[in-house]
Amino acid sequence: MKAFYRSKLLWAVIVLVIAALIARAMLPIWVRDYVNRKLSEMDEYRGHVAEVDIHLWRGAYSIHAIEIKKVNGQVPVPFFSAPAIDLSVEWKALFQGALVGEVNFERPKINLVNSASRANSQAPLDEPWTQKVRELFPLRINRFTVNEGEVHYRDFGKKPSVDVVMDRLDVVATNLTNSIRVSDTLKANIEMKGRLLGEGAFKSEINLDPYAAKPTFAMKSELEGLPLVKLNNFAKAYGGITFEAGALRVATELDSKQGTFRGYIEPVFDKMAIFDPAHDNENPIDFVWQGIV
Repeated sequence: MKAFYRSKLLWAVIVLVIAALIARAMLPIWVRDYVNRKLSEMDEYRGHVAEVDIHLWRGAYSIHAIEIKKVNGQVPVPFFSAPAIDLSVEWKALFQGALVGEVNFERPKINLVNSASRANSQAPLDEPWTQKVRELFPLRINRFTVNEGEVHYRDFGKKPSVDVVMDRLDVVATNLTNSIRVSDTLKANIEMKGRLLGEGAFKSEINLDPYAAKPTFAMKSELEGLPLVKLNNFAKAYGGITFEAGALRVATELDSKQGTFRGYIEPVFDKMAIFDPAHDNENPIDFVWQGIV
């Protein structure tokens, strides 16, 4: 009789192990289908992921080959794409008594598109997007990082077409849920660095209170070493001018307390020279004079 019960117990254990293995094998597929379903519920956009990996041992899952496109209009580039996004429990905060999450974006790309028509424009995120993020990850996001990101501002309706890109963008945002109280007013921190149009060095630091009723933050940012000729497509499209030489640097400081803003933006044009192509066929003396002026 004991042998009979031992045999039944053994078979029960075997069945449970097999069921657990099957569930573990199917879990990434279930999660992938759930993510794709949520990404298909947006009004003007549709998203899709190719694969999901589950990492139970660290309380995480990874999304691979995600792409979000605008479905109405004629926008030729996706709004968002990334080869990988990792969502996990933030263990450092957990050890300090806060159950919060962190998100890491690997080489994400965002395309902001300006157009005369709303249908052909792509704008920043709004409230429905943030709701989708909450549905994809049940924990409050306390930390997020971006590695080698790109942000494009595009205007396909201009001639020449405009593509102002910030690449090599690294972002580290911490304490977004105020899990560690570090200040009475400015609790969260965001640090960014990147490269504008292939050469301009950009860096920024923002301290903010994400739960303030009105914007409350302190921001410092710098842009250095941007050759003005890199802005020529933008300058031609919107201003009808062409830069021949020079460099741009910009320093910005901006503070806001409960919606009251104070600060400055200081652009500096170093050795700037502007050339008007309309003068190409004019008298050579006029051409030289325009260059001097």
